Amino acid sequence: MCAPHTKEEGTPAGNWEECFDQSFSHEGITHPVYCLNAGTSKPPVLLLHELTGLTPGTLAYAEELSNDFTVYVPLLFGEKGTFSPTSGLWAYWFRGVVDFFPGGEWGIPTHGSAPVVDWLRAVVGKIGERHQEQRLGVIGSCMTGPLPVALLDNPQVGAAVVAQPALPLSFWWSTDADKQSLGLSLDDLQGAQESAAKIYGLRFETDCMSDRAKWRTLRDQFGDRFLDGEIPASAYRVEGKPTNAHSTLIGSWKKQDETGQSSRDARAEVRRFLLTELSGSPQGR
Repeated sequence: MCAPHTKEEGTPAGNWEECFDQSFSHEGITHPVYCLNAGTSKPPVLLLHELTGLTPGTLAYAEELSNDFTVYVPLLFGEKGTFSPTSGLWAYWFRGVVDFFPGGEWGIPTHGSAPVVDWLRAVVGKIGERHQEQRLGVIGSCMTGPLPVALLDNPQVGAAVVAQPALPLSFWWSTDADKQSLGLSLDDLQGAQESAAKIYGLRFETDCMSDRAKWRTLRDQFGDRFLDGEIPASAYRVEGKPTNAHSTLIGSWKKQDETGQSSRDARAEVRRFLLTELSGSPQGR
């Protein structure tokens, strides 16, 4: 009900291959990272896929971004080019418990980072080695929505896009603390606060999977650095009626249909935000 599935649009046309010759490993976690080519002339952007996996629509969006950026896309679970929300649920709740008891790759400790965040930090460092004189942007959505914030502790990360952050995942009940939480540790938030990078937030107004309370948390933590891109319900009504929409950049995007206009506008705003914030060289704190 909170995140109804609509048929995803977008078909990738490029040849997405692993960026680093082989899957990237760090402290016992290994995942492939894909890109279209090995060029480094454009600013780098790390695109993190949703709970539904590295879908065709996600790769198509990555190709759209590649017009302006060098895009890196990790496969965190599932199979490349496959729509599979069950793989995301399995990775979050079950697979990790077996591999990394008790928290898994997605476990959320009180202090320090979840293992998947440390792995992403290592990926950011690897990308930074290839783009030494460039700022780097990170886009997260849904299950990965808040993770770009945790990566702001790297001074080369110059912009973060937080799209419909849904951590911690809860489908049966949510406490007030869950609704306000970004699913990040105290250390993650402190590291992000020491950055000067801006954070662009996206969510649909009626989204009950990514609660508006998370917006209050982002404002409280980051003040004027947080740019509110919430999409008003009036912008995505169907036949005059409000809908339950969730995926701002991928699932609700339609190439021509009127119901996809809000997502087309959101993509345009993300593009403008990244082009502005990633111009110039990395700056120290």
